[in-house]
Amino acid sequence: MNVILYTYVKQKTLAKGYDMFPSDGRNHKNAIKNELNTKAFLEKNAHKIFEQLSGKSYEVLSKGGTKSKADNIIQSSDGAIIYISDKEKRHGLGGSYDYTNTSAAIKDLGKADKYINTLNDEKNEVLKKSLSERKELVDTFRDKIKDVSYQTLKSIETKELINLLEKYLINPNKTMEMFITDGVKGKRYIFPFTNHPINNLIKNKYTPVINVKEGKSSGRVLFVKNEQEVDIGLRVRIHTNNGATAYLKAGGSNSSAMFVLKFQQDGIKKLLKEVNAIVI
Repeated sequence: MNVILYTYVKQKTLAKGYDMFPSDGRNHKNAIKNELNTKAFLEKNAHKIFEQLSGKSYEVLSKGGTKSKADNIIQSSDGAIIYISDKEKRHGLGGSYDYTNTSAAIKDLGKADKYINTLNDEKNEVLKKSLSERKELVDTFRDKIKDVSYQTLKSIETKELINLLEKYLINPNKTMEMFITDGVKGKRYIFPFTNHPINNLIKNKYTPVINVKEGKSSGRVLFVKNEQEVDIGLRVRIHTNNGATAYLKAGGSNSSAMFVLKFQQDGIKKLLKEVNAIVI
């Protein structure tokens, strides 16, 4: 089983011969969900995008979930594998998308985890109270969760931040082909994660720092070296995955919640230009 770096068919070739989104005004959301979802799209067109698949048979397997970083895997008849990380932006390329959303990273925060641990201990005591008492404390804990997130982000040291970036962002994605879908314009963008600027910044010993505004649960990850500050649109966020109500088991559709760490990508349009993404 071979995992190799893929080259793309020349971009001017991609303008013809593959299935586009419908251009007759039909709802793009339905198009993404149904006929032109990524798996179906790749089944028809992967050999026109990835040069090494030309003339070969292949299959596309849907993965995803908590145990697989790849959303789709292309397996070629010669044993080669292409890993696809699929990011849908149904309302256009504004906002952000997630690279990482995991509770496992909380244990790797170093000394900064003390704020979360303290609140978790307090929460465990609250869970001994009646449901009605827990409901009354939801708003209070919502504020506490936000403050703990801010204090934690502010306290993450450089060594831990580098480890978090490598362990939960760079290493899990180093074999990925990023597949960004713009549901408004009906376009897809493809680039290997190895083209993402974070790889060279870490390699060239830029120091990552978190720029977090007071009281916020997320902050920009900036890279600093020799008085130069580089912003690549990377954001780190710490919060509870299901909110304060679930955190206190105080009703609602979710029965539990835990702290998670996210790495997110802002400035998607700028990134796509910087990584020389192929447009299809």
